[in-house]
Amino acid sequence: MEIEEKAKRQRNGFERMLHWIPGFKGYYERELRRDSNRLQREFIVEKLRDVKIGLNDIVRAVSRQKQPALLTVYDEFSRLLERSINEIRYADRGYSGFFDLIKIREAELDAVYQIDAELAEAVIRFGESFKELAAQPTDASLLPALQVGMKAVGDKFRQRGELLKGYR
Repeated sequence: MEIEEKAKRQRNGFERMLHWIPGFKGYYERELRRDSNRLQREFIVEKLRDVKIGLNDIVRAVSRQKQPALLTVYDEFSRLLERSINEIRYADRGYSGFFDLIKIREAELDAVYQIDAELAEAVIRFGESFKELAAQPTDASLLPALQVGMKAVGDKFRQRGELLKGYR
């Protein structure tokens, strides 16, 4: 929750004064959680895009070496990575309207934030393991470990979706 805590410490005098208005504090806290969540997801997407850029470089190198079998494997992995990036980028922010069937409360927002923190850690580990592949782009034996890392990222993201949809 370091993003949320940092934002709380940076409030100006006017924002602190607004907390005295009945009902505003709860609204402000929810918005702060949602904005923190958005920032965290942007960080995750940026890290995955870094991997995607590196993967594009590998694909270009492999295509120059005319290895169609390896190129097919990398292309499939690239599509999976791009799909994951888009899913995370356009994910629900944890908002529920007044008449929505499933209400997202503070406890659920906190749980979503925790899952996103775990997702960020999984993405950082994934990026570190990608660096090994980038050093040896023609060594396809490293790709299964990356696929496991990508699956871990996808599983963590599905947990987040289940929580927001009320399945958990």
